[in-house]
Amino acid sequence: MAYTTLSTTAGFGFAEIFSKVQSGFVGWLENVDKQRVEPFRRQIAALHALSDEELAKKGINRDDIEMRVLSGLFYC
Repeated sequence: MAYTTLSTTAGFGFAEIFSKVQSGFVGWLENVDKQRVEPFRRQIAALHALSDEELAKKGINRDDIEMRVLSGLFYC
């Protein structure tokens, strides 16, 4: 994600206010993204913690864990 900084010589404080609003918005977006991704990360970690035999019982190959977990996000 790109970050931008503004500086002005006007002295009206617009740049400072805009910068604070921008920083708050970027922080909010990053938090939303973390909340959206966390369930997928946990599921991937849980599957990687299983043995090869346990994965085989579930019909999952270790190389396909990420693809299986994230397949609902992509149209293939």
